[in-house]
Amino acid sequence: MKLRLCGVVAVLLLVIFPLQAQAQNDRARQLATEVWKASGGENWANVKEVRFTFVVEENGKELASVQHQWDVAAGTDRVQWKGKDLTVNLGAPGEGEDEKAAYARWVNDSYWLLAPLKVLDPGVKHSHEGTKETQGVACELLRLSFEQVGLTPTDQYLLYIDPQTKLVRAWDYIPNPEKVRHSTWENYQQFGGLKLATEHNFEGKTIRFTAVAVEMRE
Repeated sequence: MKLRLCGVVAVLLLVIFPLQAQAQNDRARQLATEVWKASGGENWANVKEVRFTFVVEENGKELASVQHQWDVAAGTDRVQWKGKDLTVNLGAPGEGEDEKAAYARWVNDSYWLLAPLKVLDPGVKHSHEGTKETQGVACELLRLSFEQVGLTPTDQYLLYIDPQTKLVRAWDYIPNPEKVRHSTWENYQQFGGLKLATEHNFEGKTIRFTAVAVEMRE
């Protein structure tokens, strides 16, 4: 009898665990879709150009200021920083140091602005990790990891999703398991058909997006 009961329990566990895993995967995908929609993902196909200045400040002092004029339709970005002025082909950025640097600026700066719109990109993997409080709100947690995507594919992000708005309230940037950087996502504003956070605070620093403009196709 004991052997039979053990066999039944083992079968049940084999059935239950895959079902639980599938349910978690389904919720992760659903949550990613909700985040994408809340930030205007359904309008992204109509975006023609995105312009913004990426500013980093610490103790009131400006550490960096990078201007971007991203022609989404053409797949190019004009990047102005540190006295440089370069237009980079995002599909084939080139091997020169300036081209590599401009492309890296686009990858980093645009992700801080548009990460919620990229959660459904090819190669992005999702994991639902329950709930956790941030800024007094119990948020759902969505982990993003990557399959050979971007310049740092081993990085991971843990997004804190507002249960009401489905907007990102904060994230944990995780370059490796021993290092976690918590950053806020604040001051959401509407630009064209997109809803974007224009301020992030972390470790005494602030990232601000100024002169943001989104031009839509007619």
